Amino acid sequence: MQAAFSPQPHRTVDSFQTGVRQVCGGYAVRAASFGDFPFTAWTGLLRTEPGIELAYVRLSGVQVERTPAHIRSDSVDHFVLTMQFSGEAEMMQGTGTAVLRPDDIFVSDATRPSRFSFASGEVEQVSFHIPRTVGLGRFGKLLDGPSLIRGDSGFAIALKVLLQRLTSQIAHTSHTTAGAADAAPADPEPEGRGNETSERLEEAFFSVLASALMDSKASGLVPRETHDRLYEQALCIIQRQAHDPGFGAGQICRELAISPRQLQRSFARHGDSAREQILSTRLERARRRILSESQLTVGEIAYASGFNDLSFFYRAYRRHFGAAPGERR
Repeated sequence: MQAAFSPQPHRTVDSFQTGVRQVCGGYAVRAASFGDFPFTAWTGLLRTEPGIELAYVRLSGVQVERTPAHIRSDSVDHFVLTMQFSGEAEMMQGTGTAVLRPDDIFVSDATRPSRFSFASGEVEQVSFHIPRTVGLGRFGKLLDGPSLIRGDSGFAIALKVLLQRLTSQIAHTSHTTAGAADAAPADPEPEGRGNETSERLEEAFFSVLASALMDSKASGLVPRETHDRLYEQALCIIQRQAHDPGFGAGQICRELAISPRQLQRSFARHGDSAREQILSTRLERARRRILSESQLTVGEIAYASGFNDLSFFYRAYRRHFGAAPGERR
């Protein structure tokens, strides 16, 4: 998928902000104030005539926000279908919040304020920009409010396959057109065949998307069921604060203004607990840093990851990963 876009790397936040403006419109970009992941970013764009536009981003360590000022200052007027290919990202628009995981799809409106966080590791996304006239004509009120299409649904799987095929087709057409002047003579392709293929793929994509949106509305996935929203919000808080040794489930309850019992039920629905998730997050962060930051001692990394008891850290690490922290360094 990445190769089709020939994405451009960005060494600084300012450079990335310019890149985002070119492929998605105006956004404020700032380095994330939490998380252990350094800033990295790539952007790419594929466009055909008429109308198909696909944007690629790969990034970590930043938050991006589209404010009313950005909306007023540019001419972007489309709906955005964002498909997550790797990593996790927190997507917020209006009262809708979702943590996108691989293959999840988030449908939003570029003319409404939004905020997205990429602070929990490297993320790869492809966004399909649907012109407002096309979106309203095909989907009408199905596009009211942000929508989430779960990655494990049949609709999401079909949309991913179609999006990959459409991306490959557009990239192939672009490269063929760009290299036509220098290419050796070849048997002519039937006139309009490339455009027809893209049009058919786009039509199939929109047909599946319509069914996916109807299913999402009917099953009450947007906004997500209360416990799912609490779970995702709690996960975001854990990602932000797990490095603090004093952080625990009580802080989550206070931030979300819920009871410990509500938090417990929310995690139990996912076969999880807040305590185990906090521990797992700390251990995963410690492991990544142990393997990549050889200049730091294991003890220094353990303390920076939220542990204040080295004996407990060593026992938990061995139980979680099946080896002592220094064995694979």
